[in-house]
Amino acid sequence: MNAFEYFLPTSAKEAAQLLHKYPKAMVLAGGTDLLVRMKVRVYQPSVVIDIKRLPKADEIRYSTKGGLTLGTATSVRQVELSQTVIDRYPALSQGAGFIGSPQIRNRATVIGNIVNAAPSADTAPGVIVHGGKVNIAGPKGRRSMLCEDFITGPGKRDLKRGEFVSSIQIPTPPARTGSAYVRHTPRFAMDIAVVGVGAAVTLGSKNVCKDVKIVLGAVAPVPMRAVEAEAILRGNELTPQLLAEAGEAAAAETKPISDIRASEEFRRELVRVLTQRMVSAASDSAQTPIAKRRAA
Repeated sequence: MNAFEYFLPTSAKEAAQLLHKYPKAMVLAGGTDLLVRMKVRVYQPSVVIDIKRLPKADEIRYSTKGGLTLGTATSVRQVELSQTVIDRYPALSQGAGFIGSPQIRNRATVIGNIVNAAPSADTAPGVIVHGGKVNIAGPKGRRSMLCEDFITGPGKRDLKRGEFVSSIQIPTPPARTGSAYVRHTPRFAMDIAVVGVGAAVTLGSKNVCKDVKIVLGAVAPVPMRAVEAEAILRGNELTPQLLAEAGEAAAAETKPISDIRASEEFRRELVRVLTQRMVSAASDSAQTPIAKRRAA
């Protein structure tokens, strides 16, 4: 590891000023990606800016009006175990639980997992299906945008000079909303998703699908919405036949590659099957009152 200059700002303004002054600096939150790559010299920054001391850095805050707020250093493990997240944002909790090992989840941050912008990021589908936004701080002030628009490609995100993600904001889900996430990997833990599928379903009267979001991971350059599959389901009763049709549509929308981990054809088949399962699981969750979800 090369020598580097280390800064520990205590305010968002100070952090933004440092990032603007040192445009090639790298941001340290959990460090589970950054430090490993620095050790093998994939990354060789001359400046590292640690954002763990920013105000409310490790918070998980929830209110009906404001929804869920995750700070710059909120760990993956905190999100995995938070009863509020388990109750109201189950796809996010489930995605967090798939990452690495307990040791890694205690260090890794949700914001780091999003900003890393891997197509296979396990927390991204849970944030996106619930309409999550990233709040961005920079030298010119603050702005926010949908998480699905923030990730622009593998390892790429919509950040300008001096900017960093200061928090993630996820609105309170509508009544009778449930969600679910699953991934397929060759082994149960310490692996990267071959395919990940997240879904959120809001039910109306007579259990008709009032709204639905489906997000597919590791089958495109970014975690992608399966908008054609969503359109098939929205406004209809979620019958097995309709779920099968949506699964086919989701598979057709993907842009997977063949690599050492799986073929393009296998990834599409996984999407077809897992989309049906996750929409069904999200629908079951939506029909379960929160108090009973907690009891389970």
